[in-house]
Amino acid sequence: MLFACEEDLTTLGFKSEQNKIKTYYQEFVLPSTVLWMDSLRTTNLTGETNRILAGSYDDPIFGQIKAQPIMQYKPSNINASIPDGAVFDSIVFQMRVDFYCYGATGKTTQNFDIYELTQSLKSEDQHFSNSAVSLSGTPLGSTSIDINYDYYKEEFEDTDADSVINIVVKLDDAFGQRLFGAINPEDINYTDFEIFKENFKGLAIVPQQSDKIIGFNPVDNLHSLIYLYYHNDADTTYINFDFTQHISFSQITGDRSSTVLSGLNQFYTDFDPGPNRYIQSGSSVYTKVDFTKFYDYIDTLSYIIVNSAELEISNVDNSSTYNFPKSLSMSMLKSDNRFKTLKNNQDTTDYLAFEGLLTLGDQSKFYVALDQGKVLPLNYLAETNSYNGIPTLFIQKLFDIKQTRYPYWSIQSLNPQPGKSVDRSVFSKDNVKLKIYYTRTTLTNQ
Repeated sequence: MLFACEEDLTTLGFKSEQNKIKTYYQEFVLPSTVLWMDSLRTTNLTGETNRILAGSYDDPIFGQIKAQPIMQYKPSNINASIPDGAVFDSIVFQMRVDFYCYGATGKTTQNFDIYELTQSLKSEDQHFSNSAVSLSGTPLGSTSIDINYDYYKEEFEDTDADSVINIVVKLDDAFGQRLFGAINPEDINYTDFEIFKENFKGLAIVPQQSDKIIGFNPVDNLHSLIYLYYHNDADTTYINFDFTQHISFSQITGDRSSTVLSGLNQFYTDFDPGPNRYIQSGSSVYTKVDFTKFYDYIDTLSYIIVNSAELEISNVDNSSTYNFPKSLSMSMLKSDNRFKTLKNNQDTTDYLAFEGLLTLGDQSKFYVALDQGKVLPLNYLAETNSYNGIPTLFIQKLFDIKQTRYPYWSIQSLNPQPGKSVDRSVFSKDNVKLKIYYTRTTLTNQ
């Protein structure tokens, strides 16, 4: 669907009937589908939000969402030694919550088990929401924690808050004894992490009874620790193990089989769920938009100057209690619905053709950028209940290089980061619009 109007540029000093330059307005309703994308990275990297997610909840649209974090650990101080004659006492797992919370409102109890990994993780590998990791057959320990949704939300949004809540789990003594027996600052099997992790592969937090997903901060080395307690004569002390500098990530799954998205069951396959479009961070559900109508229109024009361009998603569904992302972003797709990434010479040529109006994101994906090189945000505006972005220079560039078409783009969460959240958004397919004001001459074929 297209809409158009034109305005005389009276400010240029021409009389209306003699105008050779005019400003035009064009509006495009962008066709769209929903995609389920593979390989959403959830590995925590330096310089970004370090969060792991645990829990589950039932969403009427997206189904049952479950998150299960995986983490490696290491000695906090490889030089700390155990005195001769010391006796093992106990071992405790502790992890600090970061107050991210999603799911049922109110105060409810969440139950978690701690399992040991039986599969070693390679340090050089990326890990994703659907990365499979094998676990031991029985848990090392279990715990319950009461979570007040409203309190967590308030604390999460308060950037100055210093509240501390930890989950604390007493782990199996046999596991503790095994780790206690390995402590030796003169043994390479203990001091070299690449060897250590083959014997102590890591831990997983597995949700049991749960109606929320909560976030934990694995790199808080004051609170997120394993405490191994022992005594020597009358003195009781401990050695710490922490989760920093090594692999931590979240497995996130969604069971959509009994929802409107039940047909969304193949990666990279266009799915039309009806009148609405959907985005969900953790389960890698994106909305794909098609700029073909825009290209068909600009193919009729020889030269234009884009004065203003706006990408708008209006009337976002805000009727549910589930939070939606504060901002969205756009990334380029290939014709097979895979992300366009920087892999070969042609990719480099395409990237450079945009002259800074694309930026490289996670795994070298091509994201629409502002002229400063930052990712273009589509920010949610509460007063209009819409997402809005101003990609004026980007749209001008699409026109300038229109001899090569780049019609397919995905829209996904920008804030919060997709692999560190499960926020979701719902909106009508008719409300995804590109609006442009542009100037051109009124000469024939212009």
